[in-house]
Amino acid sequence: MELLFAESWRIKMVEPIRKSTREEREQWIKAAHYNVFQHPAEQAYIDLLIDSGAGELA
Repeated sequence: MELLFAESWRIKMVEPIRKSTREEREQWIKAAHYNVFQHPAEQAYIDLLIDSGAGELA
């Protein structure tokens, strides 16, 4: 019997996410003093700041 290749990189986790309103986002960024490094991760819908290292493959 031939075993199939196991994709160790595939993510098997699902998290509930909530879209925020424009007013909430404005309050959050003002509270962080317009510094994305001070912005709590729980309030981010998608994080484009972090490099997962995928660019190293190119």
